Amino acid sequence: MKKGLAYLLVAVVMTMGLVTVGFANKVEDGIIKGKVIKIEGDMVTVMDGHKKKHTFHVDKHATKTDGFLEVGLDVLVDADKSGHANAIRIEPGKMGE
Repeated sequence: MKKGLAYLLVAVVMTMGLVTVGFANKVEDGIIKGKVIKIEGDMVTVMDGHKKKHTFHVDKHATKTDGFLEVGLDVLVDADKSGHANAIRIEPGKMGE
């Protein structure tokens, strides 16, 4: 009985670990964590930790940014479903490491 319970506990812990890894780069709905890989006009492309590219429209009047965006910076992007960035936060101390 104790052995079966131990296996169940291990299975639950492993499942929770996999769920955590799956959401590691999507902080919450609409927020993407990644590195800026391209800036072209008012479009910014960010690559997340799973090597998936996300392109966002950045409006200098409607998008709140903290700092100057550059290729190589690690950022958190809050975007709507249409791909418009509502806010971009540069991760402190991350200069494209």
